[in-house]
Amino acid sequence: MKLFSVLALVLVLLGGVLGARALLNNPENLSISRVDVQGDMKFIKDTELQEVIEKYTQTNLYLLDTEALEADLETLPWVRSVTLRKAWPDQLIIMVEEQHPVAFWGKERLMNQYGELFAAELPSMRGIFPTLYSPEDIGREMGERYIQVKGWLRDLPVEISELTEDEGGSWRLKIKNGPEVLIGSEDQERRVARFKVGFQRELTRKLDNVRRVDLRYTNGFAVEWKQSPVGSRDSTGGVAGVNDVKERA
Repeated sequence: MKLFSVLALVLVLLGGVLGARALLNNPENLSISRVDVQGDMKFIKDTELQEVIEKYTQTNLYLLDTEALEADLETLPWVRSVTLRKAWPDQLIIMVEEQHPVAFWGKERLMNQYGELFAAELPSMRGIFPTLYSPEDIGREMGERYIQVKGWLRDLPVEISELTEDEGGSWRLKIKNGPEVLIGSEDQERRVARFKVGFQRELTRKLDNVRRVDLRYTNGFAVEWKQSPVGSRDSTGGVAGVNDVKERA
């Protein structure tokens, strides 16, 4: 009798499980009635989120393909990550982390505070955010270099608008409303220190007339002027000689 009682109980439980599964396997039963989207969102449009979410939520929580929904939401330009939580029987909670841009990456992408690169547009911040770039897509490293170079130049009344690296590893920076500065691929700190001395002694009064500064020399640097300064030994209206600058700097 005890054995029959146990078997009967097992059959009842098994029937209940199978019945519940059959119930949940029908997407019309206990369908998702509420979707709660959470997160501090400045750039993500609610309509973009809803367009993706609605493709997946015409079902119940049991049948919901959470991995596919997360992956689809994370393809949106301003979405960094998504976490889903099921609140039984019929509520879905979606936590969205938005990208937080801190710099432009070349002309087509942005970089977030973690050095991660993503494709999005933010034209209103052109000229406000700095522009960084390396063909190696080393966002975090370029962000660290930007902070480093800012520290090297902290005593000068200038602001870096661009810091880029070419395929040969040569650094180039652009001063906001000022000239570009070619730093090169080696001895960057020493070269920037030499530029600071020349800037403070000579260039600060002539910055508006400087098109380009080339620091890629052993003991000096070259200045390309917009117009040749009075008394310059450069008769072409182009580049002041390295020795000229070295003597002053």
